[in-house]
Amino acid sequence: MKLIKESAPYIRRKADVKRMMLDVVIALSPITIFSCVMYGWSAIYVLLISIAIMLASEAVFVFLTNKPEYNGAKLTFKEKLKEAFSHYTINNFLSPLISAIIYSLIMPAGTSVWVVIVGALFGIVIGKLVFGGLGSNIFNPAALGRVAASICFELTPKSSRFVDIVAGGTPLAHVNGNIANISNYKLLDLLIGTVPGAMGEGGKIAIIVGGVYLLVRKSADIRAMLSTIITFAGLMLIAGLKVDSASAINIMLYQLLSGGLIFGAVFMVTDPVTSPTTKFGRILYGALVASIAVLVRLFGAFPEGVAFAILIMNMFVPVIDYYKWSSPKYNYKQFIALGVILLAIVVIILLAL
Repeated sequence: MKLIKESAPYIRRKADVKRMMLDVVIALSPITIFSCVMYGWSAIYVLLISIAIMLASEAVFVFLTNKPEYNGAKLTFKEKLKEAFSHYTINNFLSPLISAIIYSLIMPAGTSVWVVIVGALFGIVIGKLVFGGLGSNIFNPAALGRVAASICFELTPKSSRFVDIVAGGTPLAHVNGNIANISNYKLLDLLIGTVPGAMGEGGKIAIIVGGVYLLVRKSADIRAMLSTIITFAGLMLIAGLKVDSASAINIMLYQLLSGGLIFGAVFMVTDPVTSPTTKFGRILYGALVASIAVLVRLFGAFPEGVAFAILIMNMFVPVIDYYKWSSPKYNYKQFIALGVILLAIVVIILLAL
């Protein structure tokens, strides 16, 4: 038997990484177009700068890591460039392109140019290239860039060009620690995206269309996606029942449609490089991402917790995939462990509220 060393993502079907990444680009198109139409130039320049920075960073990385070996002959810069970029593939283009699009969509439209640049550089360099590039990173580059930007700078959401949005902060900022405080925004506004927030947070219908496309094409794992959404909805419903039982469903829907939970579940939690490889591992991963996001929203210093949750769980993926307890098949012990974890989180939420 011949063993071949490959980097992630690991594909277990008749497809290749190039096709899968092309599918992701196509799936991102509806929400990208929606954002550009809604916010105009304020969204377009954030998107273009993000793409330029991440593509350029990947190209420089390929050049620096694929220099021709010195054999005594002096090569011209053109010859060095040609030799280095003979290793540049379509995947070296598509991978940073996807990261750049996702990064721009989780940033507010109208973000300062230099803030976009700093976040994009941090995400692609620290989140990916320092680990060895394509398939070797443990962190989601887009999430890391967004978190770095939000910690270092104040990100102010911009209103849509077409809708007179309610004055004030984002829906989650408006809640401000009180999950029953949902009167300023309607669920329909949250669904169609006529509220302030990150570019990709609105237009839930466009996100769902992209998600359905990924599932039909089998380019995303439905287990991680549904596990994230169902767990988040369940925990928020429990929190809503504790705070205001009469409005519990509205509170849950408000939280589910606010912020980047659905976008993150469709396009970030399903990232095959930074998520577990086993079937149950992806269910556990999605459930824990959702749980951390709930805890951050309810008790954290930031109103949104999806990007933080994804980065935290990125660090635990090797633990989830550890061979002594991970298995390609389901067994009852796995679901008992997941049930115990979720029960502990429910107890924490109920006691803290």
